[in-house]
Amino acid sequence: MLKITKALGDQNRLRILYLLSEGELCACELEGILSMSQSNVSRHLAKLNEALVTDYRKDAKYSYYRLKRETLKSYPFISSMIESLKGEKIYEEDWKRLQEYKVKNYNCESLKENVLLFMNEERVV
Repeated sequence: MLKITKALGDQNRLRILYLLSEGELCACELEGILSMSQSNVSRHLAKLNEALVTDYRKDAKYSYYRLKRETLKSYPFISSMIESLKGEKIYEEDWKRLQEYKVKNYNCESLKENVLLFMNEERVV
């Protein structure tokens, strides 16, 4: 419980969880959508995995993350917390970028070509 509470105590980790509530995402997708460096995203994902809030699978060179359903069932306050983020500006901006990413059918290969730069014009990666 302490690890979970600590993991939820960071805005960037909450941003990641908010996006993962939509479904599984690759770490590189999170990097682009959140305008965060690979090392920063990896560090936050490691904390979430250590707290058993997220789970991941490897597919070749990509790591795909999702919310860990067993933990959400055992600790329903996590889902409530994620739900309570709706309407807050930073989370809604992230959500809009995720929806644009999906509508345009981008993928990890697209990220290599910097197609998300237009989404992050005001933010520094």
